Amino acid sequence: MGDSVKEKIVMSTLKLISEKGYKSTTTRNIAEEAGVNEVTIFRCFGSKKDIVLYALKELELLKPVDERILDNCTWDLKEDLFMLAHEYHKNFTEEKAKIMMGLRSPEIFEEVKEYLMKIPKGFKEVLIKYFEKMYEKGLLNTDNFELLAFAFMSLNFGFILMNVSYGNKLIGFGDSEFVKKTIEIFVRGVEKSD
Repeated sequence: MGDSVKEKIVMSTLKLISEKGYKSTTTRNIAEEAGVNEVTIFRCFGSKKDIVLYALKELELLKPVDERILDNCTWDLKEDLFMLAHEYHKNFTEEKAKIMMGLRSPEIFEEVKEYLMKIPKGFKEVLIKYFEKMYEKGLLNTDNFELLAFAFMSLNFGFILMNVSYGNKLIGFGDSEFVKKTIEIFVRGVEKSD
């Protein structure tokens, strides 16, 4: 089978999982969505689970923020956190959040949880390194880097998940406004004052 057929199957699977969840997505649904025969799915992948594992392992669907982003830091807390949050929001899209939510099914969760944790875990590691450097420069009032990273990450992760789950019904502002306002509040709490 050609790569384009495999790609159609993978993309269709992920789309359906993001809409219906893993359990409710059938190979018949996938075949219809991809425009292929159900037998083609089994020839290419073997099972629905194999399609998901292929997407997570081979395609690195949930790739974390790259640590090299720290090379772009200006060491101004507000500017840097805005840049890091923007990169996180660009990387952890609503589509990826929906896929992650769709994969929290008991039928597959144990096999995929390490992949599902890549984005938040990678972002947390980048933030810890950033906060360590900011503390070394005397710009933070606390050395609890893991807690700072977790708090900042939770703000962003939580916003994306809430937005995916409830949209404008619960959240009355957009992504950029959220990032700007929460960073201002966060910075006031952790920035070392003279």
